[in-house]
Amino acid sequence: MPLRVVHSGTGNVGRFALESIINNPELELVGHYVSDPAKAGKDSGDLIGIAPVGIKATNDWNELVALKADCLNYFGNSTGREDEAIEDLVPFLEAGTNVVTFSGFALAHPPTTPPAQRKLIEDACAKGQSTCFFTGIDPGWATTDLAIAALACADQVECIRVSELGYFGQYSAEMAMRDYFGFGRDADYTPIFVAGGFIEKYWSPTLYQLAEVLGVEIEETRLVWDREFAKEDLECGFGIVKAGTCCVVNFEFQAIVNGKPVIIVEHVDCVTRDIDPRWNKPHAPVDMAYRIAVTGKPSFELELSYGDHSEFLSGAPVMNAIPAVCRASPGLKGPLDIERYWTTGRVIT
Repeated sequence: MPLRVVHSGTGNVGRFALESIINNPELELVGHYVSDPAKAGKDSGDLIGIAPVGIKATNDWNELVALKADCLNYFGNSTGREDEAIEDLVPFLEAGTNVVTFSGFALAHPPTTPPAQRKLIEDACAKGQSTCFFTGIDPGWATTDLAIAALACADQVECIRVSELGYFGQYSAEMAMRDYFGFGRDADYTPIFVAGGFIEKYWSPTLYQLAEVLGVEIEETRLVWDREFAKEDLECGFGIVKAGTCCVVNFEFQAIVNGKPVIIVEHVDCVTRDIDPRWNKPHAPVDMAYRIAVTGKPSFELELSYGDHSEFLSGAPVMNAIPAVCRASPGLKGPLDIERYWTTGRVIT
């Protein structure tokens, strides 16, 4: 029997995850949450531009909890509402519905999840005998699970660097691009990602998960960042980035072991493809890549690069994890706590 799934989220990534659920013979869409009241009552298929599927979206969480589905597939927005995004999961877990979530970075590494949030989720799981699992893309599958898999090729590790190398020139979210990343800002502007503690909040789970895998203790973490400034005006999806303002931003969040960086999570994000050679960039002719670089014995690199349909790369691991999460024991789980998962029965012939 297909697993009965409730889905939340029809944004850039959530809409593709919803389409994958609808097309997956192992899953059955039984409910769909939308935060916008104007979308309530509309068919889920209509909301994402495919044929109607007979499921009407709702903005009533209680209605969906009452379905007692096998799993909630949560792609709700968590930007600026991280605590609320985690609290949304609790009624489902208490009712016995498992949860796979793309939103809620604090849950990525259960041992270092803030105690209050971990207790909230663990208590709900205990009450409903349910399972909660976070997987995202950064931090998440591409910079955690992929890095863990790559370490099977290592003997001795001096440093592991996981990098997002991305061109953001087409993005239209002006506040995120200008305020959080600092694109189009002068040299005296400090991006919210740096000043607001967001990097530490979002990336710490990745550092601690990889430290657990390597069997090392993190002495401290360090954040270093740098920028490049545009030589000419750049036309972007969110407006003009003027000459002399930021067009490339580089963040490194480092885990220090024995006085040196042993684990590094790095971003090189830009709004121009013509970047200075000192920055890492994708080896392939694409706009986005995730690279795992191991220095040691041996030293090697693994790069995941993609062009079209990048949203599937973000959303597919969440959807594909549903069966494994439904088979797992109750509780808050990390990437080493559930069986390995992949797409099944989806071969194009």
